[in-house]
Amino acid sequence: MNPTAALARWAADLRYDDLSADVVARVRGLLLDHLGVAVLGSTRDHHRRWVSTELRMGGGEPGLSTVVGTALRVAPDRAAFLNGVAGSSGPNLDDVWHGSLGHPGVGTFPALLARGEEVRASGPALIEAAVVGYEVTMRIGTALGRSAFDRGWHPRGGCNAAAAAVASLKVGGEQRAEVYQAAIGLAVNAAAGVVGAAYFSDAWYALSGQASREGLLAGLAARAGLRATDEPLAADRGYLAAASDQVDLDSLTDGLGGEPMLMRAGQKLYPSSGATHAALEAAVAARTELGCDAAEIVEINGWGFREMVDVLGRSHPSTALAASMSTPYVVACGVRDGGFDLSHLDSGRIADPELARLQSVTRLVVDDRLDRLPPRHLGARIQLVARDGRQATAEVLAASGHAGNPLGFDRVAGKVRRLLAGRWPEASVDRLVEGAAGLPATDVEALMRAVRLGD
Repeated sequence: MNPTAALARWAADLRYDDLSADVVARVRGLLLDHLGVAVLGSTRDHHRRWVSTELRMGGGEPGLSTVVGTALRVAPDRAAFLNGVAGSSGPNLDDVWHGSLGHPGVGTFPALLARGEEVRASGPALIEAAVVGYEVTMRIGTALGRSAFDRGWHPRGGCNAAAAAVASLKVGGEQRAEVYQAAIGLAVNAAAGVVGAAYFSDAWYALSGQASREGLLAGLAARAGLRATDEPLAADRGYLAAASDQVDLDSLTDGLGGEPMLMRAGQKLYPSSGATHAALEAAVAARTELGCDAAEIVEINGWGFREMVDVLGRSHPSTALAASMSTPYVVACGVRDGGFDLSHLDSGRIADPELARLQSVTRLVVDDRLDRLPPRHLGARIQLVARDGRQATAEVLAASGHAGNPLGFDRVAGKVRRLLAGRWPEASVDRLVEGAAGLPATDVEALMRAVRLGD
């Protein structure tokens, strides 16, 4: 059996009763995190513009699938796209997989929930579909490795198309392995996500939306009998070979059927790239140890893995998105303010002269040891030097929420409540938290009422 067929067979055969209580609990937290972040994303101007643009294209009758943060119910492919955009718009608060620097939740849940509303899916069906979606995208991402990102392919637009395909099939009750196999092929045939086109721009937000829409369509096409090649992933000219020059084929199936991959997904406490979080927490720890005012800091030295330094090493950002993806800016905020939150994405904060000064004295270097640790760890070491010559250094390997330092449900609920305070009705936030906590008793329709205006 080839790797794609093995993934497809496993996805078709998985049942809710196969899953441990720990896995079910993990889905609760991941789902709550995704929907909370998507509601926040729906309040941002660029998401409203995506909604307006999508609806101006016209066509189709009103559907059954909710556009998160609105009163709209549209066709499932439209909801999958717009909710994928919302989930990426948090900003930078969606979950993460270190194995590919990908974001499995925003690839899995938008299509799953859009299709789930259409078929009135149960809580157990939702949980099965979430496990399947995370497994497929995280395994494909691990097989690609960091090389795909280095070559310019982002997992948001690539691996996530396959996640959306299998998750939307599973939530709809599909049991035929050959349909899952075809859907994976049809999905990766539509995979995209060009880093050079998307990073630091509005195109970034569309990556997961496009993958969600294409994956959902791939699943529906496979159900209708349309097919791709039997081995779209591992073939000589398959998706893996096209996107990466360091393919690890064994990652597609090693351990398949054991502990689900979603148990290793990371979650974010801070609205910035997950690749900046260890540096942020190390900066805060070093500042605490040094015990001086930030104005006394004259030198900041940082060591980390190459993406933290080479991809996210731009200082002095001018936009909120660039700020959330700037290691020097995030570290400067940690040094001066002791953390990083949504207020640090305001234009006034971004232009703050003292934060600009701290960025100017920041130097980042790729550290060979830290660069060998991904995907297990996205670690960083930060050294602060004071005007009087005193120094403090701190190293963090597993930032809060990342693999090895997971968030429990209560911390996720606290994150969602903080993010949505004053932005979404408190009663709806309560319903969302209670609905996620109540899985598997909660069905998809009940969950989506909590993220729909007017319900």
